[in-house]
Amino acid sequence: MKRIEKRIPARYGQERILEILMKFRAPLIVGLIAIMFSTIGYMVISGVDLLKAFYMTILTVTTIGYGEMWNMDAKARIFNLFVMILGVGSVMGYSIAVLINIVTSGEVKKILRFRKMVSDISALKGHYIIFGMNDYVLHMIKEMKHYRIPVVVVDVSDNLEEFAKEHEINYYLKLDPADENTLYLAGIDKAVGAIVATMDDYRNLAITLTLKNVVTKNGISPFFILALAKKEEFKEKLKLVGADYVETIPSIISKRVAILAKKPPIFGEKSLLEEILFGEHTYIDIEEFVVQPDSPIAGKTLKSIDLRKRFGMTVVAVKKSDGKVIPIPGGDVVVEPLDILVVVAPKKKLEEAVKILLKGKVTSRGAMLKKKIKERLHGLG
Repeated sequence: MKRIEKRIPARYGQERILEILMKFRAPLIVGLIAIMFSTIGYMVISGVDLLKAFYMTILTVTTIGYGEMWNMDAKARIFNLFVMILGVGSVMGYSIAVLINIVTSGEVKKILRFRKMVSDISALKGHYIIFGMNDYVLHMIKEMKHYRIPVVVVDVSDNLEEFAKEHEINYYLKLDPADENTLYLAGIDKAVGAIVATMDDYRNLAITLTLKNVVTKNGISPFFILALAKKEEFKEKLKLVGADYVETIPSIISKRVAILAKKPPIFGEKSLLEEILFGEHTYIDIEEFVVQPDSPIAGKTLKSIDLRKRFGMTVVAVKKSDGKVIPIPGGDVVVEPLDILVVVAPKKKLEEAVKILLKGKVTSRGAMLKKKIKERLHGLG
């Protein structure tokens, strides 16, 4: 994978900070002129040396007020009043006004906050980049938090920061999602994938195309692009420009409602089946295992390997390497290389089984993904 160079947008760059600080240039010049004029004035009117005149000027302009450095006559005191007015009114007043303007505009704060956000995101690994800011995205983030999957939200909305704070979203970027540099700043090189979920199908097309281009150009693999479409006709278009999986918003809702309609939760407030299918159950989980060619269980029957006794797992389906699916397989089914076993098991038992079976060349989908991502990240150095 190529090493990626990230570029901070100009409005958040060091040059912009210098531009803001340059607003102090005018009061600084005025201040220097005032100090020079006052110093010369003291020397001419009172006949004192340069050091005394300069020292008196600084005391007066800064309003420290240690008193007169020498016995002043009427002319010198009138000039001293003039220096006070010039120093406090013009120089300090002007400087304070500029400072207040900078602070109230919040420009420097925004820049520093953005740069810190980019730094924090660069430390992430195995995250998803989500494009969009709407109710669907909010629910997605909640679900991904449940699975401890970090996310970076990218959107151009002016109220993105308020949205992020309100819903405790830690990582977000207010940038153009269809800009390649935005993807680099969002840590695409260390991400698992992206979810394109704006409410504009044409916008989703542009973002998906940019994602695919960046992923291909930089050799970022594996990387999964999941996209949502408002209209059915955009489903194929999103796949054509690079989405690995596309779902329409109406179909997601209708599928879930159809499952509820077919299997209504008559035994309780919520169907246990629904909770398992949608990953909401905290005790039971579903996983897929791939039997590697050199696995010691290859060539053995399900009865002989007895996953139920060893790990409390029930094999609910076997997908053979030729694509044939055997639902509710019997104990006499022979496990062959590259077979996919779909199992249901208590979550804790499943976590233990993943580690043990991995040693026996039986890899879970989750473990395989982690391994590939780890290899990709290792390639970054």
